Amino acid sequence: MGLFGVQPKPEPVETVPFAGGDMFEEPFDALPSLPKAQDNTVIAKGITFTGTLHGEGSVQVEGRLDGEIDLKGTITITETGIVKGPVTADVVRVAGEVQGSITARENLCLERTGCIHGDVATASLVVENGRLDGSSTMLAPPERPRDPEPADDLQFDDTFSSDL
Repeated sequence: MGLFGVQPKPEPVETVPFAGGDMFEEPFDALPSLPKAQDNTVIAKGITFTGTLHGEGSVQVEGRLDGEIDLKGTITITETGIVKGPVTADVVRVAGEVQGSITARENLCLERTGCIHGDVATASLVVENGRLDGSSTMLAPPERPRDPEPADDLQFDDTFSSDL
């Protein structure tokens, strides 16, 4: 309210049209995109996960995981990691502790700081002086895609033939 009850006149406000290409307008194409989805997961040191872990990608356990792991991909148990439960994955790398069976469809690497209390089944086993309290079973290696059959109708140019 103004002096002696008189209302001041509002000053006119200049408006800027939205679609006029004004320098303050930011085109929608210039907005930042969402980050690309990643296919790796870390269970950090100090974290305890209880339950079933199922999916595709890479998982690194630095903390504790109590439960079943069924993964199409790679699981790494670091020196600080502890897993209690069965583990199934394509590639398994153990530098920490696993209490349960392990099925590695392609490769299992037991590092020098690693300890496995359970049976293992894998197509390829590498033990770097770690501890395995259990039996090991060697699986058939996974089938690799075959190379195409050689073509019988190949023809070669005679320009490089030699008369030796």
